[in-house]
Amino acid sequence: MKPIRIFRHEDWINPGRLAEYLDARKVPWEIVRIDQGEKVPLSIGDVSGLAFLGGTMSANDDHDWLADEIELIRIAADEGVPMLGHCLGSQLIAKALGGTVEPMPQKEIGWHEVRKVDNPVSRDWLGAVPDSFDIFIWHHDAFTLPPGAAPLYSSAHCPMQAFAFGNTVAIVAHAEVTAAMMEEWLATFGYDIEPVSESVQPIEQIRQNLGERCATMHRLFTDRLYDAWLARVRAHSRRSVTA
Repeated sequence: MKPIRIFRHEDWINPGRLAEYLDARKVPWEIVRIDQGEKVPLSIGDVSGLAFLGGTMSANDDHDWLADEIELIRIAADEGVPMLGHCLGSQLIAKALGGTVEPMPQKEIGWHEVRKVDNPVSRDWLGAVPDSFDIFIWHHDAFTLPPGAAPLYSSAHCPMQAFAFGNTVAIVAHAEVTAAMMEEWLATFGYDIEPVSESVQPIEQIRQNLGERCATMHRLFTDRLYDAWLARVRAHSRRSVTA
């Protein structure tokens, strides 16, 4: 199986649970370190899938690598290559496929309850996931649905949280975060958690039962979403081999 190519945009926002999940299943993966100046490969013939991580920048910022990633997403979508987006990655996928990305009236940070949308696509991707669950979210911008995409779940503060488009899935939440990663994020970027509001939780609340909450999120949601995505990656890989 060809590797999953993961795009990292800042050196403290790493694959986390995604890397653990792939390693446990002996799925090869590689990382493109945008934060270290590595270029965006526009080839897709040497990968089984693409994954895009988060970052503190906006999908609308004027960076050459952002334009390159958006171009890559469009190339991959045309060829049916499965893609996975977290936070900024989800916004890049939405923008590349015809949606928009704009600042929200108020940022959303913390452990928030989300509820599944009842549609056939959500049932297909999230059939094993509870109807409502807590997930970790940290974002300032929100996307609109690209044409042909279907919403998967929503929160009280940002209805458009996740979508699927063919064999691609994009979530604004950080379902990949681990407790160790979260501590690094709070040390690096904790100043962003101001002012505290209904949609922005204080650091003490975010840290409460952190290890248990991350493990529960991974068990109830993250791994099940990754299961659905990996099944599509493997199916696409089989078709590519026999084509």
